[in-house]
Amino acid sequence: MITRPLELESRTSRPPRDLDAVAWVNVSAIALFFAIFGSPFVLAPGLPVGIGGDAGSLVVPTVGPTVAGAGVASVVVSYRADDKILFEGGMYTLHELRKHVAVYARDHPGAVMLVRADRQVSMQAFIDLCEMARAVGFANVLVAGEPGVASPSGR
Repeated sequence: MITRPLELESRTSRPPRDLDAVAWVNVSAIALFFAIFGSPFVLAPGLPVGIGGDAGSLVVPTVGPTVAGAGVASVVVSYRADDKILFEGGMYTLHELRKHVAVYARDHPGAVMLVRADRQVSMQAFIDLCEMARAVGFANVLVAGEPGVASPSGR
């Protein structure tokens, strides 16, 4: 043949058809990590705030030497400022968030809300969010603070 004068293609070996053992171990490890981190074995990093009971009462539980208050968070709410709340891909105010959270609580009875609060959020705004969560039917609220930038003075 004029286009293949040295017939080098006939001397090459075919690529292997199967994956080797190392590739199967990697695929298995990745599947294991997805299974573990997507399961309820991984606990939410937060302090539970009891929202049950009487209207208007928040109960801060005591935490013993073990992580007694750790639980599985059903939904995560990121509270960036008093008027910026991120919930399932949207940005809402507290009034707008109520109808979306009510639908979620209705579809998932016994749900637990994890609130990632920034330092710009006032305590009153956080309490209003907890009261709204209690009113729409959430079982509990976990609070997790965002790490802030340390000030030069160390305070």
